[in-house]
Amino acid sequence: MQNFNFYCQYLGLKALILLIRLMPWGIALKFGEVLGRLITLVMPKRFKRTKEDIKKAFPSKSQKEVDQIALESWRNIGRLSAEFVKAAYMDKEEILSKVEIIGLEEVAERNAAGKGCILHLGHFTNWEIAGLVVSVLFKNVCFIAKPQTNPYVDKEVNRLRSILGARYISAYNPFFSCFKALKKGGLISILSDQSVHASKLYMPFLGRAAEVAPLTAVLSIKAQVPVYAIRIYRRGGKIVFEKTETILPPQTEYSHKVVFDYTVLLKSKLEEFIRLAPETWLWGHNRWKREKDCIEAMKLQEKESGVQTKNGGEA
Repeated sequence: MQNFNFYCQYLGLKALILLIRLMPWGIALKFGEVLGRLITLVMPKRFKRTKEDIKKAFPSKSQKEVDQIALESWRNIGRLSAEFVKAAYMDKEEILSKVEIIGLEEVAERNAAGKGCILHLGHFTNWEIAGLVVSVLFKNVCFIAKPQTNPYVDKEVNRLRSILGARYISAYNPFFSCFKALKKGGLISILSDQSVHASKLYMPFLGRAAEVAPLTAVLSIKAQVPVYAIRIYRRGGKIVFEKTETILPPQTEYSHKVVFDYTVLLKSKLEEFIRLAPETWLWGHNRWKREKDCIEAMKLQEKESGVQTKNGGEA
């Protein structure tokens, strides 16, 4: 029965993809925004939690501001889905016409020279379009994604993500595949803002205890490759894909503290982007679902490793 339900969901997704493909770009985006708004009505508990999370992250904001940020974030989920479907079936020139690229010259030079690097980004604005853009601009591109429960949906979504040649790496035990790719000059795109149960690092994220994935830091240190902080936002009707900073791995002996401090630095970049435009972030993801456990884990982490956190988790 479960397999039957999965297949029905898959057929529904395929029908939705076909419908969006038949729409002009502008109408597809409006349709996506309406769809995102409708989801908040279908999932009221999750939408309520979204507003609670925003209020905790930004206590000085009024309830009206919080409600607007939450609504826009969910509308963006629908919009980005429509954009992604449309873009996946465009030619490369059309895809690039929808975006503005800023500051990727260093990334391009390193990629052309066959040297590995990591793009550090989160679930902002349209991370799926960003993946397609990276596939257009660079070679030997890999992306990490968590497998979805529905195997048919998972296969279809990753097919679209890989449609321009990017290689999929499962978020379950990705280190060795990523390390090998980096050593062969690969460019790896990592969305580093999700709650990761397998993570062994605990620190405040936007002021609340959370599990934070150390993968980007560990890969950068072990492979000695730079990390490029990427901000994604909208401007003038286009999606802006901007490299804001080059972060080099520490040149010190590998240790838990070195990984922790580097992860804190990388995490702070994502927090910075969220504070600049909170409505562009995916608040629908339950980032703090194990908050109570993480509070206790942080205490144990400090006791066992000597790692100290203070005032929002800055080391």
